[in-house]
Amino acid sequence: MKAPSSYPHMASPWLSIGPEALYWVPKLAAETLGIKEMYITENGCSSDDVVAEDGEVYDTDRVMYLTAYLTQLQRAVSEEVPVKGYFLWSLLDNYEWADGYSKRFGITYVDFKTQKRTPKLSSKFYGNLIARNGL
Repeated sequence: MKAPSSYPHMASPWLSIGPEALYWVPKLAAETLGIKEMYITENGCSSDDVVAEDGEVYDTDRVMYLTAYLTQLQRAVSEEVPVKGYFLWSLLDNYEWADGYSKRFGITYVDFKTQKRTPKLSSKFYGNLIARNGL
């Protein structure tokens, strides 16, 4: 199944699960399995991030991804689905088992040669989201 064109384009071809999964899966798990407490332990996406001339990393596709997915998770929580925590994958660009260093997953850009870290636009977005505890 391929992701509908309304979802942001992401760098990994396997990313085909839509944002609604963060609404329906926890909701159905709670209702059908009687789960009283759950945690989303890994959610994120790859992108073809680059450092712009001004030194910033404008990963707007990841910001759109997070907005779409977390809107659905917030919808579930507002309906009392017992999601107690959410963990973004990943805070730093890193080596991925399937993609090596070719894809970037983090909200902090890592220059693999110098190890310099640069917070991306998504890092600022996520920091604001945490401070507000919601979108």
